[in-house]
Formats: sequence, C-alpha cells, structure tokens
Amino acid sequence: MENRENRFAIVGAGPNGLIAARAFKRGGLDIDILERHDAVGGIWNIDNPSSPVYESCNFISDRAGSAMVGYPMPEGIPVFPAWHEVRDFIRAFARDNDLDQYVVTRKEVTKAYPVETDEGQRWVVETSDGAEVLYRGVVWACGLQRTPYLPAINGLENFEGEVIHSNKYKRIEQVVGKRALVIGAGNSGVDIACDAAIAGKMAHLSVRRGYHFFPKLLFGQPIMQLLSRTGKVPQAVTPLSELTEAEAMQLALESVGDLTSFGLQKPDHEVGATHYIMNDQVLYQIAHGHLQAHQDIESISGKTVQFVDGTAAEVDLIICATGYVFDIPWLDPKLLDWDEDSPKFHLGTIAGKVEGLYAAGAVHFPGLTYMTWDRLIQLAVWDAKRLMTGEGQEFRDEIMNYNPVLKNNNLLKTHRNVNQYDMAKLMAMTDELQNRYGIEMPASAADDFYSRSPAERLHPTMA
Repeated sequence: MENRENRFAIVGAGPNGLIAARAFKRGGLDIDILERHDAVGGIWNIDNPSSPVYESCNFISDRAGSAMVGYPMPEGIPVFPAWHEVRDFIRAFARDNDLDQYVVTRKEVTKAYPVETDEGQRWVVETSDGAEVLYRGVVWACGLQRTPYLPAINGLENFEGEVIHSNKYKRIEQVVGKRALVIGAGNSGVDIACDAAIAGKMAHLSVRRGYHFFPKLLFGQPIMQLLSRTGKVPQAVTPLSELTEAEAMQLALESVGDLTSFGLQKPDHEVGATHYIMNDQVLYQIAHGHLQAHQDIESISGKTVQFVDGTAAEVDLIICATGYVFDIPWLDPKLLDWDEDSPKFHLGTIAGKVEGLYAAGAVHFPGLTYMTWDRLIQLAVWDAKRLMTGEGQEFRDEIMNYNPVLKNNNLLKTHRNVNQYDMAKLMAMTDELQNRYGIEMPASAADDFYSRSPAERLHPTMA
C-alpha cells in the first residue's frame, strides 16, 4: 500500500473539487485530486458519461454572479454562458491556479475507509485500477447530479415508447419529430421541454404543483441585478433603491403575469419554499401552442398518459427530469449521518461520525454558488489543518456542537428539499465561524483572499 498519509484525497475535479483544492493549498495542506474521467470539468465536461449536461444548456446564474473568489468569468462570453464556456472557465481556473499538477485522471475511487495505525487514524482509498493508498483524510467533491432519482409513476414500466432520465438527454436531435413529455419542472426540465417544443412534433410538461417563475432577464438585465437592487429600472417604475428585497421580488414575479393563463397551476407556497424556475422560453412556447402544461400523472397505458387534471396526451418519448439521489457509493453508509436518504455533513462540510472526512458542494441554495461553496470549505480546511498540526483542537468540540438554523421553516416536504439550505443563513454561519474562531472566509467573489497569506494562528475573538 502506498503511503501518502500527509496528504488529503479530493475526489472529483469539477468546480467544487477545484475550489476545495485551492482552499486546501492555501491552508498549507498537500492534496491529490482523483478524477474518474479523463479531464477536469465535472458535470460541465459533457464528454463524461455521467454528465447531465446537454448541448442547449446554459448557466442559470449570470456571468457576473458566477465568479470564483478572485477569479471572474472573462468578458466577451454571453451574459448566461453556454455549457462549453463554463467548462472552459473551470479548466482555466485549474490551470491559472496551478491545480492541474494535482489532478490524477482515470482514477475512480471505489472504496474509502478509516483505519487505525501506529500514528493514529488514517484513510485507505481504493481505486478501480487496484491501487490502495493511505491518506490523512478524504474530501467528497463528486457533485449532487450523479445518481438519477425516479419517483413511482403508475404504469411507467409498461410505457410502449422510450423512457429516459434527463441525465441521458444530450442533444435536440433526440426529440426531433417526436411527441415528447417531460416530467418535472426543474430548470433542466423546462430547458428540455423547450427543446422539444422547438424540434418535436408536440411537447408536454407535467408538474406536480405550481411553481414560481422568474425571467432570466428583466428590463434587459440579469434578474439577480434586480433582486439584489443593484440594477436599473425605467423612470416609470419606482427606483430599486427605494424597494425592499421583498418588493423587488414581487416586481419580478408580477412581470411574469398570471401563470394560470398558461395552463400552469398557481403556486401554493412562498418563494423559497421549494425551487423556483428561471426561464424566459417556457411560457413563450406555451403561449405559441408548441408546449402544453399538465398536472401530475395519474396513469400511463400504452402510449397514453392520463393526468390528474383530466387531460391526456399521446406521446412517443418520456423524459424524467425528476432530480438526483445524493449518495456516496464508495463509503460505508454507517460512517455518515443521514437526513432521510441523503448524507448529512455538519455545517455543510464536516462528517459528524468520523474524523478526516469532508464534503465540498453538498448542499443546495439559491445564488452565488461558487463563492458560497468557497466559504463552506474553509471550515474543512480549518479542521484538516487541526488534524495535521493540532492547532485549534481546543475549539473542535464547540464547533461540532454549534448547530445554527440553516434552513427556512417554510420548506415543502419534497425529495430535493432535503439538501435545500438558505444562502443568507449559510453566510451568517460562516461569518460567525470567522468572528468566533478566526476561521478566515472570503468576503465576496471580488475579495483578494487567495492573494493574501493565511493568518498565522487561529484563535477565538468572541466568548
């Protein structure tokens, strides 16, 4: 067995793995980045067989809001970058931050487990090539879009057409000339439904409930500029600076109009109680008759799909955009805490049952994804540094008993919401970790955090 007990294995070379790698390097920690495919990029590497990305996929968030800390997306690419532009950005990030040298491609982790040695606990990482390596710790960074989730649907197993999960949808040619039904109104689901509306014989969209729809652009600006009240509106509209956050949100929602006029259900929940939809095209396609909205599925027989609202449709292709299961197949489930069927990491990043196990990008939240992931992983860096040096050991128990409320209390009981957190609460929690224990956090995406040297000593500043 190869001994690399002074290093940490980061599993996955997608954006969250690379963010973790840069943070660990800043903390003075040695790493290997183990990537099961042949290139950096994670889900944005469309050539990966497990990538859920499709050729018409663009970023949900705008270019400015998608920056890495200290590393903005380049000028000259679209406001909402296409998948290959995101991939190229991630690869440039790895190159420019000297992370490529730590990436080992075609290195699929098949098992990882803790062992006791004369020097204390270490981790054995096994890979598909038969190698076994001893590490100090392991960082899961494999992404939340890995294992398809498929709810029970009456009659789906006997459907006489083609059924695929959305992770197998890659290009518009798959829907050309077909009567296609997309199940699920996540942002991927409505994107694919729009492809089917453009190229298919007829497109249908089945949703369980009403969802809040936001345009990606409002008054010609990315929606986040309006919601953050940093954009501009016409003179006839109240200046954004005079609006509260809730009023700006209401302005955006009212710009969409009455969803029931499109055959969609009226949302029965507050914004944030479950995921909302950011798409400018789905209502356009419904209004032009190329896409028909339906409620939940009652049953399927032959090629006929019956919906609970009494409507029916004949379809050739069903695409299940029903989300993903958060699982870690190479870990013994007994090593993890669980929230329903999903692994749960303390404060979004530290394993609660065993030392030396961390997660990068294990929670959903709306907005500023890369910057928030970067803040969360700083806690893992602090703990990994504690393992290596003993520094901060006196605070470990207190941090592991720190349990702030990180979710909104209005969340609907859905599979996806198991991992849905509130970004403002996550930011407040990381601020508290910085203020109380000196765990450094990047202040914003524009912060020069990675150009500064880490503080020499971690110490509490509050009682």
